[in-house]
Amino acid sequence: MCATPKNFGQPLLYMKISGKSLRHFGVTALISAVLAGCSAYSPPKPDEAKVKQFVGQGYLTDDHFAIATTYATWTAGNETYDVALTIPTKTSAFPLVIYLPALGEPRSAGEAWRTAWAQGGYAVLSLQPLAEDGGAWSSAKARAGDFASLARERYSAQAMAARLAVLQGAWLELSRRQARGEVPLEHIDMTRVAIAGYDLGAYTAMVIAGEHLRGLTRPVLPMPVRAVIAMSPHADFSGTALSARYRAISTPVLSVTSDDDWDTVGLGTAPSIRRAPFEYMPPGDKYLLTMSGLSHSVLAGGTAAASGEDFRPAESHDSEGLGRSPGGGHGGHHFGDHGGHGTAGGEARQGGQEHSGSPARASLSPTARAIGMAAIQGVSTAFLDAYVKRDSIAQEWLDKDARRWLGERGEIKKR
Repeated sequence: MCATPKNFGQPLLYMKISGKSLRHFGVTALISAVLAGCSAYSPPKPDEAKVKQFVGQGYLTDDHFAIATTYATWTAGNETYDVALTIPTKTSAFPLVIYLPALGEPRSAGEAWRTAWAQGGYAVLSLQPLAEDGGAWSSAKARAGDFASLARERYSAQAMAARLAVLQGAWLELSRRQARGEVPLEHIDMTRVAIAGYDLGAYTAMVIAGEHLRGLTRPVLPMPVRAVIAMSPHADFSGTALSARYRAISTPVLSVTSDDDWDTVGLGTAPSIRRAPFEYMPPGDKYLLTMSGLSHSVLAGGTAAASGEDFRPAESHDSEGLGRSPGGGHGGHHFGDHGGHGTAGGEARQGGQEHSGSPARASLSPTARAIGMAAIQGVSTAFLDAYVKRDSIAQEWLDKDARRWLGERGEIKKR
């Protein structure tokens, strides 16, 4: 079903996903993503029944909304903001999740996460704040193969300051448009907000939460952030010591990583360093979800990962004119060495795959990969419900039942 909501920017696409026959988070998103990707080629598919069975034993809720996604460009003075809004179609007030993509990703990234959260009763606004971030893979440095220099530039304090300034402007523009009664913005509850991001987006989310970055004055943003989700958190040993970098973070934080979460752009980031934010943040409502065997690119929440691909097709970037990653997909380059890791829930791994700069390693089967993504959807939705909606049942599930549900597929810790 196609429609165009009134007044909301200049919509490029409006798509309704009903999913009414499935009560549980993530299944509709994963299955529809797999089917949508089959028109051009037929990769191995997950075992749909096994994924449904796993999800049915996890975090359950009575809320499972039909959703709509709109792409729009807002203009405010000399500034433009390219945004994607995924929101339930029901007339109500929904808490807001602001989703920030990684380097080289467009506003449409993270579809698996955004869809699950929206189906759970959240409005999800996604934007890539800086054009230089979105178009990183088509930059002169990327064309020259100097990905390490490119990454250092984009992760700098100067770039972060510019990024945060854009986010502040986008928030003010959202507030103005909502005050004018634009559809569907009037259904966003702007008093209950979470920030989520992947890789560079996770880094930005952590700085908003209070991470200290040398050369950057801690931002005072107008948004009332109740919780932060950091997918594949960025951390390194440069600048401020880890013990000082995270000590001011009092906001509830869920960090999501894996034992195969290797750096993709030459910064030398190993899976172990991605756990540093959790280890060095002060105790109190801090969670670390470590999945087994999911690659860095799978943690992006793209559609190809659900259908059995390790790397997302280049058109997921090029479709919005935002460039192409090295190696064709965002996860084209892996660096470092590491030991073996177990399978996810006993599902078989498929043949080893050679990544640039790293030894060959076995990849998860499409079913195990889809189950791993569903696990992240379930845990992250429960985290949002616990700390944004302040749902006591979600809190109890997160603290008591999530570990049992994950089993060997992953590990969850709390401080």
